[in-house]
Amino acid sequence: MKNLKIMSKMLGGLLVLGILAACSKADNEVTPNPSRVPTHIKVDYKATVSQQLLDAATVVVRYVNEDGHTAIDHLTSTTWSKSVIIALPGKAGMNIVPTLKSGVSEGEYILEAKGEMTYNWLENGQLIWTGHTVSTPPMEGVFYASGLSAYLNAIASKCQVARSFTPDYSVNAATITIGTNGDDSTQNTGISDEGATDDNR
Repeated sequence: MKNLKIMSKMLGGLLVLGILAACSKADNEVTPNPSRVPTHIKVDYKATVSQQLLDAATVVVRYVNEDGHTAIDHLTSTTWSKSVIIALPGKAGMNIVPTLKSGVSEGEYILEAKGEMTYNWLENGQLIWTGHTVSTPPMEGVFYASGLSAYLNAIASKCQVARSFTPDYSVNAATITIGTNGDDSTQNTGISDEGATDDNR
């Protein structure tokens, strides 16, 4: 009888764990179906910067748009987001680029910047597999006005992430060349993420 009670408690515990696990799944979580072939990737870009970064610099986000070209948005607030749907095979990527303003006042500046890129797989507009979120390295520090320029260059260099996608659900590190950025100047650097692994794609 004692063993029967112990077994009953164990089964009850497993049942509770099963219920909790089921409830913890995201509402939009989709189990991949090998018979479904994705046609597009939905990419949600997000950038977050500190107010003092906006005070000290003109900040833009360069990103790959629906046509596979590089687009540019100027940040006017500390958060920015953009959603695009890109045909497969294709690439997606983003880069936060601050440029020091003229006449910046002396003093300390708290500079923070981070970018995120979330992707999901679609078949003719229908979600068939949830993907992952990949992020740029978080950049943050406190600097005097005299040291801002070097750190802003570091943000532009580090706050970037890119991936390439194919219809067989493959995700790989990517390099995306930045072309004309919308103000008639040409950027010679690219968005790259050569250190990607299966764990952070």
